[in-house]
Amino acid sequence: MVVHTMKRSRLRSSTGFSLVEVMAAMAAGLLVLAAALQAVGYFQREFARLHERLTQQQDVRLGLELFEQELRLASSATMSIVRPDVVEFTANVGGLATMVTAAMTPGQTTVPVDDGRGWPDNKLVKLCWNDQCEQFTLARGGQRNLLTFVEPATRGVPAGSSATVMNRVRYYSRPDERGVLRWLRQIDGGASVIAGNIASFTLQYWDAQGRPVTRAEFVRRLFVEIALPGRTVKETREIGLRS
Repeated sequence: MVVHTMKRSRLRSSTGFSLVEVMAAMAAGLLVLAAALQAVGYFQREFARLHERLTQQQDVRLGLELFEQELRLASSATMSIVRPDVVEFTANVGGLATMVTAAMTPGQTTVPVDDGRGWPDNKLVKLCWNDQCEQFTLARGGQRNLLTFVEPATRGVPAGSSATVMNRVRYYSRPDERGVLRWLRQIDGGASVIAGNIASFTLQYWDAQGRPVTRAEFVRRLFVEIALPGRTVKETREIGLRS
């Protein structure tokens, strides 16, 4: 009788619970903890997905704002590629402009200007006067009062002509190495990703009468549509070109 009582006392904790009851409580606690961790993991994944979707949507909208701003600087005369998945044009997106201060004669490769500081080399420069324009390539970075070109002038350029940098801008879509479609912007040869993991990037071109066209010289308006995976609503924008 005494031995049996001692055995039962050993199976009791100081609080009066048996070892079996403690182990059962611990198992139940572990199940609750596992369920809680699973719920936390689920909400973390859902939050990450939601954050990714919101960030992607914000990237697309900001990209469309930039696209519209730059495209409004272009005209049909400055567009070089008009395809359903790519558009390329030239525009002074950096705002670099100055005035010619002395006439440039045929054969010259330099022209005096009001201020050419900060003009990078290899940029395309357009000199315009009286509805006429000539294009040159900067041979070196612009100087305080001088621009130096690769090509010599083929005709005289009068003083008072405008000089502007014309950037080559391209918006297009292309899959990455995993096959995920991306929306990209390229300026003067340097490309950057505007938004990754898009479903489609589609461009449509219209003339002044609203008819679809495929030739750059007839384009007056452009319609862009971007679809994102898993969404029925698409981001769209209609943009008119500079006349």
